[in-house]
Amino acid sequence: MKVTIFSDCHCGFEFGSERGEDPFQALEEVMRRASDSDLIIIAGDLFDSRVPKQEVFAKTAKILSVAKKGGTGARLVRIEGKDEVPELALRGIPVVVIHGTHERRSIHMVNPVQALEHAGLVLHLHLATAVFDIGGRLVAVHGMSGVPERYAADVLREWSPKPVEGAVNIFVFHQSVKEFIYSPLDPPSISIEDLPDGFDLYVLGHLHWREVRPVKSGKLVLTGSLVSTTAHKRESEQEKGFYTFDGSDLKFHPLENQRRVYHLSVEYSADLENRIEQLLSSVPESRKKPVVYLKIKGTVPKGSEAPDLSRFPQKYSSRMILKIIQNLEEEEDGRTPVALQYEKASPEEYGMAVLKKNLEAAGCKLGIDEIFDFLVEGNVDAVFDMLTGDGNDK
Repeated sequence: MKVTIFSDCHCGFEFGSERGEDPFQALEEVMRRASDSDLIIIAGDLFDSRVPKQEVFAKTAKILSVAKKGGTGARLVRIEGKDEVPELALRGIPVVVIHGTHERRSIHMVNPVQALEHAGLVLHLHLATAVFDIGGRLVAVHGMSGVPERYAADVLREWSPKPVEGAVNIFVFHQSVKEFIYSPLDPPSISIEDLPDGFDLYVLGHLHWREVRPVKSGKLVLTGSLVSTTAHKRESEQEKGFYTFDGSDLKFHPLENQRRVYHLSVEYSADLENRIEQLLSSVPESRKKPVVYLKIKGTVPKGSEAPDLSRFPQKYSSRMILKIIQNLEEEEDGRTPVALQYEKASPEEYGMAVLKKNLEAAGCKLGIDEIFDFLVEGNVDAVFDMLTGDGNDK
């Protein structure tokens, strides 16, 4: 039995830019190397946005379609928690996908993973279980797609998935977990102890670094992302890749073609530009230009202007993709301010937090996620109807 597992490809990330092809190249490589798999599992954030560009959707769909040409006879025995499955979605190598935080939309809207299922390319799971027969061996995949963090513990408790007797049981989810990450904007409500008992493998998407640890009756695997989309140093220190699972052993496979990421840091000083030159010159050249995050921190003397470093990205553009992060503050009363940390929230997370704060201040108890989705869609009329009580209980 060979099950290929990965997550967080983020197709559409920086689409049209120099890094825009990275997600597609990574996905294409994994699908090619998974051509002898019995089953493929994607643990969320296949796409980078809720409404990907048509070009992004089409390109992703084309890459996934190669699974229709393979297959070793994995057969769907039954599905629980889901009414129907397009027949075409089960041809070739079944590709089981949950949607993640980047793809999540309100319940009445179709998200891009569901659209892929309608096209017959994947099997989408949310609070549902798909049981497959692989050469006489049962494999049960239990999928909980991404939900707002504040509801996650309640949703998991209400669903309460149980392992299928006599099967290899894989629980797949896409959430923040208290032991691994914390966001003050949207604190996680799930901890490791909340995970259901009796599963052989727990697959967690959403977090972009890799880790495997024993949990309860089985193993918990943080799949990591296929591409680097953040400035987190921990993520950049690991190779990107995918996992295979044979029912007992889990194996990591690094991508053959991946972009390196470097984190450099320099304190502000009078000779700052010379020191930056030395740092950037030390970055090794590679076939695929690396991404370099250069963090400038410290204190600018009172009355001085922060340096203009805009020439560096262009000067080194043939060797690297340079991102300069300036955490400089002006000296005041002799105190040295602490350097700011990298931002860890996406624009959507910030937007959601601001909307939540404003609605709560106004005493509004309507569905914040639904209102946010309508605003993203530009459907102002629907938001007005909700806020004025048209069709809603106040």
